[in-house]
Amino acid sequence: MSRILFALTPITGHVRPALPLVRALADAGHDVVVYTGTKFAPAVAAAGATVAPVVHGRDLDDATLDDWAREHGAPEPGVKRLQWDVTQHFLGPVPGYLQDLEAVVAQGRPDVVVLDTTSVAGALLARRHDLPSVQVTVTPLPVSSRDTAPFGTGLQPPRTGLQALRYRVLDAVIKRVVFRDAQRAALRLVDEVGVPRPDGFFMDWMPTFATRVLHLSVPSMEYPRSDLPGNVEIVGAVLPHGVDLFEPPAWWGDVVAARAAGRPVVLVTQGTVATDPERLLFPAIEALSDGEALVVVTTGTAEPQDVLPHPADHVRAARFVPFEHLLPMVDVMVTNGGFGGVQQALAAGVPLVVAGRTEDKAEVGARVAWSGVGVAMETDPTTDATTSRAVADGVRRVLDNPSFARRAREVAQEYAGYDAVARVVEVVEELAGTSAGSEAVAA
Repeated sequence: MSRILFALTPITGHVRPALPLVRALADAGHDVVVYTGTKFAPAVAAAGATVAPVVHGRDLDDATLDDWAREHGAPEPGVKRLQWDVTQHFLGPVPGYLQDLEAVVAQGRPDVVVLDTTSVAGALLARRHDLPSVQVTVTPLPVSSRDTAPFGTGLQPPRTGLQALRYRVLDAVIKRVVFRDAQRAALRLVDEVGVPRPDGFFMDWMPTFATRVLHLSVPSMEYPRSDLPGNVEIVGAVLPHGVDLFEPPAWWGDVVAARAAGRPVVLVTQGTVATDPERLLFPAIEALSDGEALVVVTTGTAEPQDVLPHPADHVRAARFVPFEHLLPMVDVMVTNGGFGGVQQALAAGVPLVVAGRTEDKAEVGARVAWSGVGVAMETDPTTDATTSRAVADGVRRVLDNPSFARRAREVAQEYAGYDAVARVVEVVEELAGTSAGSEAVAA
């Protein structure tokens, strides 16, 4: 039996994909400890792991991130907000998280540290203690490459030499100007931790810190790179099948009837972070108000009656419906581009209409368009809101052009060819065995 430590950023889209991994490792007899936010403690315990509490770190409910940002003086969306988000959310909480993780290690040295894409504290902990680590990605692959545009811009790979040159210039501006202060802050953080300074841009450090990077996606949804680091492996998506109980909502029969009658069913979802309904939910409901489609809305962090006190006749709403049951009934999913939800849709063969640019969503939308499984729409640069006309055009385009559904079904077959949970467990156990062997030799 090995001791496995998960260090997870307390955001729903980062924790939920890890729960099947936690369960699989616990079921295999390993001692699994998970450090993440209090909100997720019941789910972690239900997965069979020990919960390591947040004591000194920032224990923030991700549903209140926007409120927290406003209360702490966040600028309006734009370059300054991007700079603020990186320093406040990516780098700012690291010392507190790291202090907590050190206490966990003091109680029992782990054989392997498993961390998500943004768990800087987990990466630094593993580096400080010379522990093998596995990074499981919960975003599009954030690895810089000469074959791609700078990550976060939402630009597809260059098609010409001139475009590639422009991307290199843009990359230099982003790293040397936009994030100059963040780079300095990241270097100070590394110095304080007492580990050697890594080379290059701080946003590229995470993959280099990890022993192995297991990308939770499929090749069709990731740009090819001729310079991909050797420690990166695409392993398929971790889908939360069987994680949630399914109690059909009162209107479930309407969905079944629509499906049987050939009436389009459109799912509209905004995930758990960027949840302002003015951005996407309300425009989508208005866009589909002709009643031709049955619109299913998931409100995520709020009760449906609080968001839609008087829903239109063509709308059915619930706070949450397990996607494994809902998506097989859906013709198109309209989303702001959360990585996990998009992958669940594609694993079910559902084409997409994506409208969102915050967090990693611009990159998700770009990959949706690039792979041919849906369309990506522009949003307001200040509010990140779309328009009803844009949604209507996007849904009509996907419904009228069968190539999107055909391509989504092809990608679904690709997802079905992977067993991400089994592969992650295999890699973790391999590293744990190596780590335990090294400890024994040292002793």
